[in-house]
Amino acid sequence: MGVANNKKVIKETRNALVSTISNLFESTRERKFTYSQSAKPLPRKLYCRRNNMNAGTISHIETGRFLTLSLPQIRIYLASIRGKDERRFLDEFAKVYEGLKAIDKVLRIF
Repeated sequence: MGVANNKKVIKETRNALVSTISNLFESTRERKFTYSQSAKPLPRKLYCRRNNMNAGTISHIETGRFLTLSLPQIRIYLASIRGKDERRFLDEFAKVYEGLKAIDKVLRIF
């Protein structure tokens, strides 16, 4: 395979991982935050209103665009859906986050 093909495969793999992480976040929110009378998940807008969160930020996180956000913005969301603000979990997520962002930098070198 040529270098261009390798770069393409790496970018597609990174994008798949970002999509999967975003999907995990969204499904966790939908499982944990439901209407009290039924098991239907709260819509994103209602979830944001009830938790005093910015709907645009949540939309970025849950649609795979969280690499454009800063870690403090993501931290609030993670603490909300997990129900606790664990430093150890955030440190581990920060490693993944920085690694995903670094992939683009590394590919530019080649």
